[in-house]
Amino acid sequence: MKRLYQLTAFIIVAIAATAQENIYSVLTIPDSLRKGANVITREENIKFILKDPNSAKYKVHEVYTVLNESGKEYLAFQQLSDRFQVLEDAEIRVYDAMGIKRNTFTKKEMMTQAYTGSGLVPDGKVTYFSVTAPAYPVTIEINYEVQHKGLFHYPGNYFQVPYNAVQHAVFEVEGPVDLPIRYKVLNCNYRPVIKRDGSKVSYQWEVKNLPAIKVERNSGPPDKYLPQVLLGPTRFQLDEYDGDMSSWKSFGEWYSRVYLKTSELKDERKVFYNNLVKDMKTDREKAEVLYNYLQNNMRYVSIQLGIGGLRPFPASFVDDKKYGDCKALSNYLRSVLTAVGVKSNVVIIEGNKNPTTVFEDFPIHYFNHVILCIPQSKDSIWLECTSTTLPFAELGPWTENRKAMMITDNGGVLVNTPISTSQKNTNAVRTVIEVDTDGGALVNTACSFTGEERDELLMQFHDMKDDEKRKFFLTEKTWKQPDAFKLSVANKVSNPYWLKAEMKYEKVYSFNAGSKLFFEPRLYPIFHEDIPEDNERIRDYHFTYPYQSFDTTIYKFPAGYTLENLPQNRSVSKPFAQYTCTYAWDAATRTLTAYAWLQLKERIVKAADYKELYDFRKQVSADMNEKIVVKKE
Repeated sequence: MKRLYQLTAFIIVAIAATAQENIYSVLTIPDSLRKGANVITREENIKFILKDPNSAKYKVHEVYTVLNESGKEYLAFQQLSDRFQVLEDAEIRVYDAMGIKRNTFTKKEMMTQAYTGSGLVPDGKVTYFSVTAPAYPVTIEINYEVQHKGLFHYPGNYFQVPYNAVQHAVFEVEGPVDLPIRYKVLNCNYRPVIKRDGSKVSYQWEVKNLPAIKVERNSGPPDKYLPQVLLGPTRFQLDEYDGDMSSWKSFGEWYSRVYLKTSELKDERKVFYNNLVKDMKTDREKAEVLYNYLQNNMRYVSIQLGIGGLRPFPASFVDDKKYGDCKALSNYLRSVLTAVGVKSNVVIIEGNKNPTTVFEDFPIHYFNHVILCIPQSKDSIWLECTSTTLPFAELGPWTENRKAMMITDNGGVLVNTPISTSQKNTNAVRTVIEVDTDGGALVNTACSFTGEERDELLMQFHDMKDDEKRKFFLTEKTWKQPDAFKLSVANKVSNPYWLKAEMKYEKVYSFNAGSKLFFEPRLYPIFHEDIPEDNERIRDYHFTYPYQSFDTTIYKFPAGYTLENLPQNRSVSKPFAQYTCTYAWDAATRTLTAYAWLQLKERIVKAADYKELYDFRKQVSADMNEKIVVKKE
């Protein structure tokens, strides 16, 4: 026994000694940093070195300990290269739980492949590598350098991300004194140490021992809650175009120069477009004809803004080839509108359902997309030029409810895109359920969609195969699974968009107790937002958009069925949402009609109102779980 104790003590001492020698051993991580963390940033040193308006170097040294499967995304490395940025070198080292190096991977061993956009990105490529963890925890060290030539966007830094604890991290920015670097710190009070050395100035942020942070569901974009610093250039150069980003006006002036000489159309094509609109009286009518022409004749090719340059393909190129990315298609339509005497403006915007905040006092390139606007004295016309399904003058959830930069004759101007409303975004379902004597049913339902309810559906739905459409229809609203099913759909440009389904059920009721049959008020949940209970919510709750749902469900029972129990009418009202449900029974025709209306008025519900939001969900769920009880004679 004594020898066993001695051996155990020796092993413990050996492990401790190894931990001291191997600084990446998990034994050196304080317990306070493990709590709630999937990943620990052991060491991070990121340095952005600005040389002049056209060039810079970005050097990264990162060491992460991945504690479990939920943090495995940190085991992957990916870096894009194009003519504006080049990955010069990269190396990955892998350490086991004790901090012992087990493997090293150089750039030559990583995968590099072309970044393609239907052949429109001739020089883009991506380098990537993924480490397979034999067990957790595992530590990964990543070192790489990126050379920038042509600077449009300075890389900011997140000091911390969700479920990530930080032992030590340094973010440093260095540049010439005569080339001021602007910064904006969000969601923290970390101040940089500023040092001046001759003609250079540096800014350094350092953080230590940050415990992991939890992110509540639907908290909105990261700039609402994650500690970070944004960087912005003053003078910059990209694609041999000099610019000034210190104001929105000067930033827009740079865009105007980039777009110069890209609007030309052949004379015969100008005649063609003028003939298309010769019978139209107003600018709006002309724009609608030309927008429909674009949707029916041009193909969108996805090239993210900034890849391969920000200068669009000439309008004549798009007119000939019949394709383009967002900036090319928007520039093409702007050129066509100009040819028929309609003034329009390119709008640079972020396309995202969860958009980043655009800070008016900090002009930088927040954007990744381009749309078009035809200014009007009232109700300007907004056009999404990449969509074949959006109605004329409507934007979808990717571009509504946010700030964007409009390029005018006088430079850039921040504008607000239209605000989405629940009255605009509707879905309405009318279902007739003809119950047979055995408790089965023939069900006919008609659904119609407007606004973002329509757009969200069509973004996924209209290009699907028939069997995929049937599956999507059933799963999207979680319909009760039928035994037989037919689906018919509208043309993709229909507005409202409609779907009609015929479904057969061998047993349409939920369950029975003897001769009593229990039926659902409707065959799908009218409200399916997942809103968990949380008495300590600290952040606002973000929905994708406000909307309203209407449902009419009609049960027709055969002879021999009598009503035993009808749920009570219910009404739930909150400042941000409301719900009503009413039931009516016609004994003469044995027809039961259930009518429900749900309205989500606000896209964002304040954290202080979250308990009320949860209560709303709870009350609506209780009503959805009610049962209609019918007795079969």
